[in-house]
Amino acid sequence: MKEFYRATVIQAQTKIRRERVLPKGGEIVVRVGQEVSPIQVVARTTIASDFAILAAAEKLDVEPDALGDYLRVEKGAPVEVGAVLASRKRLLGERQVASPVDGVLFDVVNGRIAIQPTSDWLELRALVAGRVVSYVGNRGVMLETSGSLIQAAWGSGQEGVGRLKMMGNGPNMVLTPEHLNDDVTGQIVTIGVLNDLALFHRAEDLGVRGLIVGSTTAEICRTSQSSPLPLIVTDGVGSSGMAEPIFQLLQQADGRSVSLFGKYRATAGQRPEIILPQAASIGLDAATVKKTIEPGQPVRILGTEHAGQVGTVKHIYARLQPLAIGLKVPGVDVALADGQIVFVPSANLDVIV
Repeated sequence: MKEFYRATVIQAQTKIRRERVLPKGGEIVVRVGQEVSPIQVVARTTIASDFAILAAAEKLDVEPDALGDYLRVEKGAPVEVGAVLASRKRLLGERQVASPVDGVLFDVVNGRIAIQPTSDWLELRALVAGRVVSYVGNRGVMLETSGSLIQAAWGSGQEGVGRLKMMGNGPNMVLTPEHLNDDVTGQIVTIGVLNDLALFHRAEDLGVRGLIVGSTTAEICRTSQSSPLPLIVTDGVGSSGMAEPIFQLLQQADGRSVSLFGKYRATAGQRPEIILPQAASIGLDAATVKKTIEPGQPVRILGTEHAGQVGTVKHIYARLQPLAIGLKVPGVDVALADGQIVFVPSANLDVIV
């Protein structure tokens, strides 16, 4: 019986092509064949100068009427992107509200800060070191690079680039306050489990450029969607940690540049991605995602008592197999790292390619 499975790309070395496109037509500022850095602008377009509204009192956890006591910029003053507008000292450090754009502090009303942008341009950066291979109309470019590629389970919708900083020596390590000090500023922090919302905010305050975690809570996922700090979750909601192949690949890349592609359309079959550029080996080609499996294939188990564990396919059943609840389903036997062999329904398999 031929079955089709969910697949996740975890490649140590491959050629990678990714589009970088604007939300609308604009101006391409690089040429085909040009080598670009992650922070280099590749395209730009004009944008309407809408006000940026920041829920500052909520971010600082103060009453709206008390926000004035924590302002660090006067009304009418010019501000640059990243400038601290308000801050509050806390036990684990300082909570800050930063400007997302260049502009002027226009007003403070009901605990919210309004910034009037002064820039009329939206600039699109490469995000990854590579070569421009083609244009995407007048909206962007296709970039080619080589290196490691990891497809993740979920992303907050933000993008980032920085140096990878691995925390802990195992895929189930939990992030603690001791992990977050001044050394993480400007780094992409990586850990098996993040289960404390206060530590997510602590990472924001310290200027962390991104978080890669194996698993986290639904609360942190919701909060991260309104934060400029990129969050990539490799495995899913919960406390199962990070899949061993992903952990090992990231551990080997500790200290290297890493790019977080957190903007994706799940409805179009896209996944958030982690890219670690490095020099290509001769003959490498882009990863091909298999739709079927065979004995020896690495797989990750989903949604059972063995959820999150990685093993290899031992046997593929040609006929439907009975479950304890009385149903008959297609599936395979999987050999786990401890030598145990378990039957896993096809619907609970994630093929690693």
